Amino acid sequence: MQTASQALAEMDYARCEALCLGALAQAREAEDWVAVRRVLLPLQEARRQRRQTAIDGWITLGQDRDDAEDRSHGCVVFIRPVTAERAASFDLTMRAGALPVEVLYADNDAGSEAWQITTFRGPRVTAVVPAPKREWVGQTINAQQAAPPTPAHWFMQASEALGNAALASIVEPPGTVEYFDALAGALAAVGDHEILHQRLADAAKVLHGAGR
Repeated sequence: MQTASQALAEMDYARCEALCLGALAQAREAEDWVAVRRVLLPLQEARRQRRQTAIDGWITLGQDRDDAEDRSHGCVVFIRPVTAERAASFDLTMRAGALPVEVLYADNDAGSEAWQITTFRGPRVTAVVPAPKREWVGQTINAQQAAPPTPAHWFMQASEALGNAALASIVEPPGTVEYFDALAGALAAVGDHEILHQRLADAAKVLHGAGR
């Protein structure tokens, strides 16, 4: 975690995130709930910074071809006929290159009036949101040059809705290890949801207090 904190200070957010995820897995295996809470703060901050950089870049809402170009930073929403597996593969490629690119998958066609934002890793969760403006769909738009509300605003709202849906899907009783693991699974599926990070830290605090 010292190395992760140094990476965060150096604004190497991808490295910080990777180190934090490794430390989080170790802390969970050891049931060291204090360490879990300590890891989550820099993890959340690294992801927040990564997301902000992506949001300030190029936004593509409705990528329906399996040939999305690599980009230095930005956001992309894949839709049919592209598969969730392709979205997952693209996301992994961006992360392997330490590129701040945020990826969502909508399990619908371009003309749908409502888009089904669906996780492409971990537990399957879906959030139904209004479709973006038709003139945005399939276009790659510079978020800094668009008048508000921009495609970036739509992307952030869709991402937030997916995180909220993941949180609402948890049925395990609070205060249990099962509840913690369900939260951790939801966070792994969604990735960039502020409240999920906070709830996971709260769950670790409860487990520590209970001597679990």
